[in-house]
Amino acid sequence: MRHPPRLWIILILSLAALADCRRQPQLMPIALAAPAGMRSMAMAAAPDADNRRIAFSESFVIELPASAVETTQQKTLERCLAAGCSVLNTRLDRLRDGSVEGSISVRIAPDKYQAFADAVVAPPARLVSHAETAEDKTIPLLDIEKRLDAQIGLRDRLAQMLKQAGTSVGDLVAVEKQLADVQGTIESETAQRDYLRTITDTVKVDVSYNGLVQQAGPVDLSPIRIAFDRFVQTLIESFGDMVGWVAYALPWLPLVALGGWAASWIVRRLKR
Repeated sequence: MRHPPRLWIILILSLAALADCRRQPQLMPIALAAPAGMRSMAMAAAPDADNRRIAFSESFVIELPASAVETTQQKTLERCLAAGCSVLNTRLDRLRDGSVEGSISVRIAPDKYQAFADAVVAPPARLVSHAETAEDKTIPLLDIEKRLDAQIGLRDRLAQMLKQAGTSVGDLVAVEKQLADVQGTIESETAQRDYLRTITDTVKVDVSYNGLVQQAGPVDLSPIRIAFDRFVQTLIESFGDMVGWVAYALPWLPLVALGGWAASWIVRRLKR
């Protein structure tokens, strides 16, 4: 049985796209295995500084009174939203010893970062540590863009084949299936590309809040408050146990009273 020429064209284009996709990911293990090589490749692929795609991250750890953690966190988030940043996550924990811990993670534009960082370490906060990290995302982004261009070109060629007159039903089904697979790949790689652009166009800022228990001068009064809390807790538990014992004994009280009355009646009879 002879195959239509268009079906052979479809198979050749599919094999070419598959071979192209298999060849491209080979760049990633090299970049992971040799960071120095990745750096040199990135500089060679992007000799102009404007083409470099760097993901910057800033991490702050601050201390402040426990009573001020929630208010400070809310004010920082309000300032962040006013600057047009994106809030990734927030957390606020109130511990039994009275301390409060919290954290926020945001993404902010580079030109708004410095003002935001100054607000993070402003009083009553006290900076404990500050860490900076930078990761070169130039090669991964170029790799995704190259594969995306190849998939878009294949999609356009398949779309043109659908418009050709005289195509058989079998060929149309095969082309439409291949076109659907290519479109799914394009959407997936577009999402990856947009994510890489997002993390390289913004600065990720992580802030951890350590709320300290209020002290009287240099003396930490938290052990006294903890001991008092335990005393009250023990008193409540003891009262609960007493109520439980009363509940257990209450149904037997009429029998005990009847037995006592019978015993006293017997004693009186014997004395007579």
